[in-house]
Amino acid sequence: MSQQYSDDQISAAAAAFAAGDVTYHEGVRVTLPPAPEAEPMVPLGIRVPPALAQRVRAAADQAGIPYSQLIREWIELGLTDMAGDLTVSVAVLRRAIAHAAQSGHAA
Repeated sequence: MSQQYSDDQISAAAAAFAAGDVTYHEGVRVTLPPAPEAEPMVPLGIRVPPALAQRVRAAADQAGIPYSQLIREWIELGLTDMAGDLTVSVAVLRRAIAHAAQSGHAA
């Protein structure tokens, strides 16, 4: 659970820290923030027609995942196919098969 602090609270905390008025208790348990993703993400801007964007978002909604994750998976599948590489996650394959079946592209 994250807590929002006001600008005044943040300023007061910074002033207390700068003045050396902060006491540390090593025995106090704290909740650490979640670990960052295994790999940093780089934004990749693409331009698509509105109808295509709608279809991508609808496919992501149907798969129950964020659309950016779905696009990453599609890119991974396409690059894997182009390289003739056989290494791809099972989750990505399952979603690709389900999408192909739903869109009528399955043989």
